[in-house]
Amino acid sequence: MMNIENTRTWIRYHEKLCKTCRAGCCTFIVEVSGADLIRLGLTDEWEMEHSMKKLIQRLKKEGIIKRYHFKTGIFVLEQNSRGDCIFLDSNRKCRVYEKRPLVCRKHPAEVGPRPGYCAYSPA
Repeated sequence: MMNIENTRTWIRYHEKLCKTCRAGCCTFIVEVSGADLIRLGLTDEWEMEHSMKKLIQRLKKEGIIKRYHFKTGIFVLEQNSRGDCIFLDSNRKCRVYEKRPLVCRKHPAEVGPRPGYCAYSPA
């Protein structure tokens, strides 16, 4: 049985797995950049450059981010009450797939707790 917390139970990743998976990786904490937020249509370059404090407050109030790391410039996305990514729909499919953050594009092939492996769980 797959244990998302135990990366030794993960299997070698290949793209076809995602089509039949329960999206367990969408329960991980997601750190995104300003460029990701722009691609998602949540802000623009002007707001990022001129009104960062207000942007952070707005995104927190809207339930988009949990926090912002000033030293690294990284935003942490909020999770819903089940611990899922806020962009996961009721069918456990990504609602922003075409605009998804870079970390999501690279996971699990290049980034994650065990790059090249995933916590596949059949739907």
